[in-house]
Amino acid sequence: MSEPVPSSASPRPRVALVMGSGGLKAQAALPILQFLEAHGIRPDLLVGCSGGGVVLAGWACGYQPEEMTAIGNSLNPALFKKDWNSLAIMFGVKRKAFNHDLSIFKTAAIIQQFRTWFKGRRLEQLPIPLILQATDFETGEGVEMDTGDLAEAIYATSAAYPFFHPIRREGRLLFDGVFSAPVPVLAAIRRGMDIVLAVDFAEDLSGKPKNLFDAVVHINKILGRTVSQSQMLASIDLYPSEILRIKVRFKEVIQLGDMQAVSLIQAAGHAAVAEFGPEILNLCGRGRS
Repeated sequence: MSEPVPSSASPRPRVALVMGSGGLKAQAALPILQFLEAHGIRPDLLVGCSGGGVVLAGWACGYQPEEMTAIGNSLNPALFKKDWNSLAIMFGVKRKAFNHDLSIFKTAAIIQQFRTWFKGRRLEQLPIPLILQATDFETGEGVEMDTGDLAEAIYATSAAYPFFHPIRREGRLLFDGVFSAPVPVLAAIRRGMDIVLAVDFAEDLSGKPKNLFDAVVHINKILGRTVSQSQMLASIDLYPSEILRIKVRFKEVIQLGDMQAVSLIQAAGHAAVAEFGPEILNLCGRGRS
């Protein structure tokens, strides 16, 4: 009786899809998700930061890209209500002690909206593992969330201070992951991924902010770009994983909460698919299941 011939097929590479911060601009990732689905590319791991984390959470929960587009288009701007009491304290109009619960916008309705969208799910229950990047407000350390309440984790990864206040989660005070890993490729590499598709929402900077809020956003964008570039270069130089940086380019500055810019945002996503689609297929293989 002859011995069985060992299989010569090499194990398929493990693929991570990483999406960086970008707020509303993260909707540009929806054409990329459609492209992956059309070619049977199913990532083994999802890693998101801020707006990119929101998109990946929706995808992991079973929302189709078309459904997420409809949700984004129906988002009510009235959800973002200014917290005038907090603003009065922050700017010294009211003489009360400053604390980390203060923010420009009220947050309770936003967290409730996340609970509605994600239907009470927990991170560890998702069919595709999802890691969300946040930052410890007190120490500045990066925090990779992969367990616990999904709505709270989504709020934490996208809580852009001072617009939204940090949230206490599992003993740590957390806010926007952009301050520690705007495009968190290292989280994927540390988990042994062979291929990392890193979606980076690259927006030109406007050096002429119109008001204080614009200035805060501008400074955060500079910080995010600097941290992202240094981490990306370190990942490419030091680790064996194949990293494809998918730059979604925006020709205009997208303002925070500008719902009129959705068509422009998705056009940038389609352009990224046209530019990087062949490289994605070359790395991952066409029709992979």
